[in-house]
Amino acid sequence: MNRARIVSTQEIVMADTLLKLYPNYKELEFVCIDEKCSVRMAPSCIKKRNHRKPHFKKYRTQEHIETCEYAILNDLYIKGKGGKLNKTEIKKIGYPSVFNLNEDDSKAEEKKTSQAKNNDDEGITGLGGITKVYEFDGENLRFDKKNRVQSIDRIVDWYLGFPYNRDVQIEINGNKIQYRYFFKRIENHTDPSSLQNDRIFYGRIRLSEVNQDVFDKYPDSVFFKLLGFKDNDESKNSMQSYSNYSIKIDKKSMSKWVLSRLKNNYNVLFNKALTDLKDQLNDINVGFYVFVYGSIDENNDTILNVKKHHITFRYDEVRKTVNEL
Repeated sequence: MNRARIVSTQEIVMADTLLKLYPNYKELEFVCIDEKCSVRMAPSCIKKRNHRKPHFKKYRTQEHIETCEYAILNDLYIKGKGGKLNKTEIKKIGYPSVFNLNEDDSKAEEKKTSQAKNNDDEGITGLGGITKVYEFDGENLRFDKKNRVQSIDRIVDWYLGFPYNRDVQIEINGNKIQYRYFFKRIENHTDPSSLQNDRIFYGRIRLSEVNQDVFDKYPDSVFFKLLGFKDNDESKNSMQSYSNYSIKIDKKSMSKWVLSRLKNNYNVLFNKALTDLKDQLNDINVGFYVFVYGSIDENNDTILNVKKHHITFRYDEVRKTVNEL
């Protein structure tokens, strides 16, 4: 489990940020975040001396109560990583089924999020994990009873966490599409003509100096480069015949609060991914990704313009979609 509650303060903390926030974490006592359960939890792999993800685990002699929401949902998330969930299990977790593009929710999002407790990690995922949302955790304010969302964070969470259940549908502008067709990966030799509108594009971000401090380089825009590229001249066999794709953010299209939040999330994950790479702690299957709902620039077919605030970052593994016969 990626979260636990500190007994003395009742604060909910993420396992992968515990060492940074509480260097003396061994002096603290942790319990399950479901207050009706409150089973003792112990931090594990916090110092990351191996490739296992930091997490909390219960003591062998204790068990979660039978109705513990956290344990139930955690088990479903684990199952969803490796197998297909049935309709009852999907309903229990919930997933975004309507994407409201026409609603400018940046101000509403800011207001709602400020009311939620312990939401500093919202939109950030740890190594190999996804941001989990629980009814009692105060983070589901963006996710209404009809499963409608106005940002892509929860949509991305479902895509990453449930590779066997990407056949569920989401509605955009009155049209329905399965999750597996709603996402398009940008990788090597990607043809710009394949990057249609009304899709979420994603790709790995280059871990190099060109992508450091990108939010402060230009006054009106933010640019960062992906590893994925298109071929400029197929007859040439050199890197000069390639053009890497770039993401462009128009700073004027976002509130200062949203832009600041994106900047902080980007910097945290970029630095984490770059440090892991330098220290040889990186997992070959895990990368620093950007997910964008956007469109190809009219003047440059290797630039993707972000629509409104529909962009999010993940340091995670993107598993292939599993199609079951």
